Amino acid sequence: MSAAGRTTVLRCALALALCTTAFTTAAADTGALDTSTRGRVETATSRWTAAGDAIVTDAVIRTADGRQIVVTTPGGTIDGIGMSFSHTDVPLAADDDVLLVAKSRGFRALRVGAARVTESGSPGAVAPRVGVQRTSRSLKPLFHPSGCLEFVYDGDGTSKLSAEWDAVDAAFTSWEGASEMSCGALRFSRRVMAHAPDGRDSTNTIHFRDDKWCRPSTLTESEICHSEDAVAVTRMIFVDDPASPRDGEILEVDIEVNTVNFTLATDGRATAIDLTSAMAHEIGHALGLDHNCGIETGAWPVGIDGTPVESCESATADLAAATMYFQVAPGTVTMRTPEPVDTEGLCSVVTAECAVQVSGGCSTGGGGSNAAPLLFACLFAGLLARRKRRSAP
Repeated sequence: MSAAGRTTVLRCALALALCTTAFTTAAADTGALDTSTRGRVETATSRWTAAGDAIVTDAVIRTADGRQIVVTTPGGTIDGIGMSFSHTDVPLAADDDVLLVAKSRGFRALRVGAARVTESGSPGAVAPRVGVQRTSRSLKPLFHPSGCLEFVYDGDGTSKLSAEWDAVDAAFTSWEGASEMSCGALRFSRRVMAHAPDGRDSTNTIHFRDDKWCRPSTLTESEICHSEDAVAVTRMIFVDDPASPRDGEILEVDIEVNTVNFTLATDGRATAIDLTSAMAHEIGHALGLDHNCGIETGAWPVGIDGTPVESCESATADLAAATMYFQVAPGTVTMRTPEPVDTEGLCSVVTAECAVQVSGGCSTGGGGSNAAPLLFACLFAGLLARRKRRSAP
């Protein structure tokens, strides 16, 4: 595919969206840079923002002509906690060679020649069918300690679409059904909360951004804006500490949907991005999955055994139709339902099944749409037990 063709595809992408935030330049940088400039990262330091709600990484880059540029991007690891955003560029580290590309709000730093992962996996291993997300230090796959997961819907929803939460519900239900057929692991519960929080609060949330494609600013935090090419972004907070027995555990997930730069729809129309497909893809990220093929402009996904996935340029038809494929065109609805290649990855990262447990009482295990039938079954079983006790001699 030509460079121009690849750029066109990027504009239509769901999962290829490249995400960067506010870029700043050091005071010593007094001249304008070319539209693209080579440089090397001198230091890359992660830090918590003022309120402790977000991690950002400051990369100090020395250009070929000696100037110093500071690029700040979301995500990183500090104090044993990692934070990542879906659809981002390869994270920067000291001594990385980078290409600084001019953008409207500064520069985007791309790591040069390091997208494809080749040092992982077994020699001669077959390329996995889907990638998994990993910690930055031990490279351990991320995981949820339970298959019972709750998400809070922001009650504001979106003014640009009706029945948006029905479409989101459908995406969750499709993953539940896929896991039921494969490993029986998942149960989602969902509830609506007026003005659901945005911060680091151990609550999994979903927000629509109608006015500005940014995480809103607060009294102590600056806004964190996303790439206009991203139809949705998933923020993951996880344990990133090789010394911890919880290393790789996912602590919180926050999904944001971009209605500023994209037209979304629920009826599969050819001129809009299908919301259920978009949400099914982001839920896959929230579960710990990565894309099922790799592209040269992003971090190359690897499977559960560390073997790199195949190139998206040679992806087979079943990969291209899967929920975790790297892009979706307007009108595409095939990503609404996870394919076998998706659930194969799912069952490798969500291994703790959400099961109904009865112990001195009755629990539905966060059963989502199945909670009511399960609760009725438990109550019925309790009535039978009471009748037996009364009739016993």
